[in-house]
Amino acid sequence: MSGPTGFLGLSHLGIVSSIGWASFGEAVVAVDLDRGPVDRLGRGELPVHEPALDALFARVRGSMTFSTDPAALGACPLVIVARDVPTDAANTSDPAVVLEAIDAALPHLRQDVTLAVMSQVPPGFTRRLAARIRARRPELRFQLYYWIETLIFGNAVERYLRPERLMLGCADPTAPLAPLLDAGLRRFGCPIFPMRYESAELTKTAINLYLCAAVTYANTLADLCEAVGANWQEMEPALRLDKRIGSAAYIRPGLGIAGGNLERDMISLRDLCRASAVDGAFIETMVDYNVRRHWWVHRKLEEHVFPTTPSPTIAVWGLAYKKNTRSTKNSMSLRVIGELTGRADVRAWDPVVGASDVSVPAKIVAHRDEALAAADCLLILTDWDEFAVPRPEALRTMRRPLIIDCVGVVDAGRADLTDVRYLTMGRPA
Repeated sequence: MSGPTGFLGLSHLGIVSSIGWASFGEAVVAVDLDRGPVDRLGRGELPVHEPALDALFARVRGSMTFSTDPAALGACPLVIVARDVPTDAANTSDPAVVLEAIDAALPHLRQDVTLAVMSQVPPGFTRRLAARIRARRPELRFQLYYWIETLIFGNAVERYLRPERLMLGCADPTAPLAPLLDAGLRRFGCPIFPMRYESAELTKTAINLYLCAAVTYANTLADLCEAVGANWQEMEPALRLDKRIGSAAYIRPGLGIAGGNLERDMISLRDLCRASAVDGAFIETMVDYNVRRHWWVHRKLEEHVFPTTPSPTIAVWGLAYKKNTRSTKNSMSLRVIGELTGRADVRAWDPVVGASDVSVPAKIVAHRDEALAAADCLLILTDWDEFAVPRPEALRTMRRPLIIDCVGVVDAGRADLTDVRYLTMGRPA
């Protein structure tokens, strides 16, 4: 390339993507208007937690430059916009932060620049952005693409470096890709699907809608298993061998959708259906179901704990919304703990989320087994792998050996759990 690749935005998406791109041997200039992540990355610190990211950053750090000055992007023939779009309490998002970053960079972009937007934006955004750029810098020659990101919190490095396919929104999907972008994308060694802007933007939300449907499917059937005496753990392996479902399907029961991204896309598609006079009852149903789903754990507490122990001590394992991440955005654990305020004494532990990271009505203990002492039950609310093997001697310190596994992480067939009452989704009590 005739210059470094620029990355605009250093939230989770921008950090993982810029480090991953640098691992292909390219110099990277990474810019964010917020000094916080720039300073930390400049010192060699990662503001986000992802497996394998530390080692990758240590390997490529020498080829990366971090700055708060958007003028640094003037040297870049290819600029990738990778600022995450935040969601509010209602799971709606506003891409204003993306526009703010692009507006700041726009005066400094070089002629014939290639821009690729990875940020999570609604259908119609990229075409409007192209018009906005032309209006503000009519002399600028540029090519604009929408690059669908499919990263997963807790597995972002693997997903970035080894994608199944790459999908690009283009002004003209029949035209050859810009040479710099084309050469960069071919390093991933996977199929590339060009399509019109709106198709790509809708494909991003369509993927997440499908995942939401699979989660809702699994949770509904798990409840039915409990009601009729079936066992979801017996059914699931057979279902996954059906090619129409597949081994990677999101069909493990849980407390609902969390993390913010899937919820955001359900809300976006629901609102798009309403605005377009499209029947979105399917989406409306999933949105409503997800709001209620976490009450499964409260039903189990009402059935098995509160009748005999009106003011119990409850141990909680897991505060992050899923394993291998520090994120607590829309965490079901924090929601459940908050709803137990005044009813139970809660002691909680998480491998990466500490007391300084959250404000929650619980005592955050220093060690996993410390939460179990004299507890009336253990709630497992995050699917960390290390929760699969509770220590029998630690379980014996509980006042009542009851595990309510809300994420199906414990191996219930272990012989050393024979004296423990174990409840999980989709399994008869």
